[in-house]
Amino acid sequence: MSPDADRPAGPRAGEPAAAGLVFDIQRYSVHDGPGVRTTVFLKGCPLSCRWCSNPESQSPAPQILFFRDLCHGCGACLAACPNGAIVERDGSLAYLRENCTACGACAAACPYEARVLSGRRMSVDDVLAAVREDWRIYMSSGGGVTIGGGEALAQPEFLKTLLTALHDGLAYHTCLDTTGLTSWDTLAELLPQLDLMLLDMKHMDPAEHKRMTGVDNARILDNARRLSACGFPALIRVPLITGFNDTPENLHALGEFLSGLRFREVEVMPYHSYGLSKYRALGRDYALEGLAAPDAAAAAELLASHGLHVAVLQR
Repeated sequence: MSPDADRPAGPRAGEPAAAGLVFDIQRYSVHDGPGVRTTVFLKGCPLSCRWCSNPESQSPAPQILFFRDLCHGCGACLAACPNGAIVERDGSLAYLRENCTACGACAAACPYEARVLSGRRMSVDDVLAAVREDWRIYMSSGGGVTIGGGEALAQPEFLKTLLTALHDGLAYHTCLDTTGLTSWDTLAELLPQLDLMLLDMKHMDPAEHKRMTGVDNARILDNARRLSACGFPALIRVPLITGFNDTPENLHALGEFLSGLRFREVEVMPYHSYGLSKYRALGRDYALEGLAAPDAAAAAELLASHGLHVAVLQR
């Protein structure tokens, strides 16, 4: 008997598969839902959080990251680039980002991974082929597949098609890691293909939320209320940022808000600066460079005082 004989068959051959922009597929993930999982990261996000550790996830278009410290000056990228984005000047290579079309030729040619293409078009079948490699691990660990971003809801048609194939076709446990910024109609349409939601809650004050993320939180809070009202399971995640949302006032407001809903499980994710090199690789400034880590234990204790079950998630 084939080793795949007891595995769900998935979508029927010949069914249409949408295409989406994916910037990473992370295997053996243990922090993005129950069990051991594969996390599929979709590119593009309507928020612009100043602390974002994956700045390459924000743009809805492919991008080249250039890690200058890894470059050996071998010239492979210069020979491969068809658009004049890489030129030789004074004996060294210069990157003219304004000429770059993110075709990926330089990244494919670079033997040192100094140039990396972030974002490639994948069909649903492409993604299924990647995640099905670990189906036995999902079954034995109670895991499955998590779709994150960026903001996966920014690609709603691809997301729905992918979730349908994963949940209904392959019978995998599915999870959506989201900011919650979308219309309720869009979110509600996905619920039958989801088993769990990881919902970010960044700040309770709409003006502060907009100052640090670029958008206010009205729709996010409304969607949280609606999810609670319909009894959908969600784990609340709080990216804890020093000087932004770690104040007692905000944490008490968040605790009071959540205590009025059905959600009791909260994960606090302390700020870190691991994404700093990616900002430099994209030619971007990092607004929070040098920011100290917050007191996550104190924040967790305060939230727990509202009857919530709180864990600190260290990455």
